[in-house]
Amino acid sequence: MFAHIDADAFFASALQRRRPDLKGKPLLALGMGGGCVIAASYEAKAFGVKTGMRLSEAKKLCPKAIAIPSDFEEALLASRQIETILGNRCPLIEQYSIDEWFLDLRTLPGGTPANLEHYLRELQKTVGASVGLTISIGAGPSKLLAKMASEYRKPAGVTIISPPVLSIDDFLRDRTAATIPGIGPRRQLLSTAHGWTTAYDIAHADSVLIKKLLGEPGVDMQRELLGEALTGINENPAPPKSVSRCRSFPSSKDREMVYGHLLHHLTYTMLKMRREGLACRMVSVWMRDHEYRHRGYTMKLPLPVDTEEQALPYIEKCFARLWENGLRCTQTGLALLDLNPKGGTQFSLFEAPKKTEGAEKVQTALDVLHSKYGRGVIGRGAAMNTAGAGKKKLSVAEAI
Repeated sequence: MFAHIDADAFFASALQRRRPDLKGKPLLALGMGGGCVIAASYEAKAFGVKTGMRLSEAKKLCPKAIAIPSDFEEALLASRQIETILGNRCPLIEQYSIDEWFLDLRTLPGGTPANLEHYLRELQKTVGASVGLTISIGAGPSKLLAKMASEYRKPAGVTIISPPVLSIDDFLRDRTAATIPGIGPRRQLLSTAHGWTTAYDIAHADSVLIKKLLGEPGVDMQRELLGEALTGINENPAPPKSVSRCRSFPSSKDREMVYGHLLHHLTYTMLKMRREGLACRMVSVWMRDHEYRHRGYTMKLPLPVDTEEQALPYIEKCFARLWENGLRCTQTGLALLDLNPKGGTQFSLFEAPKKTEGAEKVQTALDVLHSKYGRGVIGRGAAMNTAGAGKKKLSVAEAI
């Protein structure tokens, strides 16, 4: 048996933990830039507010909602506190995201508890008393079923898929196809076209047709829905294949300001990539205009790079391809793609070795400063005119 732990309305709950005066009120936790709701309290959800909704749309549904930027430091602290409790209770856990974990209940002393509901309720109470947040828990014979079960009775619910309490088939009959993780809009259209409206329909559909429509992942999904544990707990997840970051902001025609945000993204993504000992072979830049239309441009690099100095010329080219005078930009993002373990320093035929070595030395110095004083202590001159630039920081030129 596996258990899936899901913190309820996580970023909104983290804000309420820091500010108890917000408890019981319709609260919208906003993403970076403040244009998007990344979590809503259940008081706000009662009005139809959903994660990923634009702030303007959410305010139409719930005019009295309190909108506040998310406190990511508080959220990270709460996440670590929850994970510490889980790690002390269960030998084998996997962090699935900042607010989700899987437990392999079979690794508990004596195996899966005979009174599993009592065990999970006690775990729930411990997290609530120690961390101040509520969690929903699902348990089932596969990770997919456990994850679906944790969503079944939110908030603060406990759902165990195990006869005679709740059979797999009874649970799947009560779940729509859209509630299966991995069934996105396209797959949902396919399932509806074939009359598969419930999770039970997909679980018991002809496997040959499932494979034809959804491929091998669809067959694996079907087997997990039927209770077959194809994947176990992953204690050491594989290194990421990409690192990305984006930020929304009020509509702007200021080219330098938008480019400054892109440079902030470069510092963030490069630092995260280097911590994993990786280098990228592709970079991608995208923008969103005031009508929420996206445009993007991707470049393949001639050799793997892992310094800001090496990546910057290609990012500048991507940005130049996308920017148009008069563009009213509301978001810009950057992704470092095709990540692989970094080898030795590679020299291009078209680049002087001293320049490449110099870029590595500069990047190493930046890594030390970021690690010691935080990512915001230093920035490129062109990024100084973005939001938050009023904070005291050094430019790259000043630092070196």
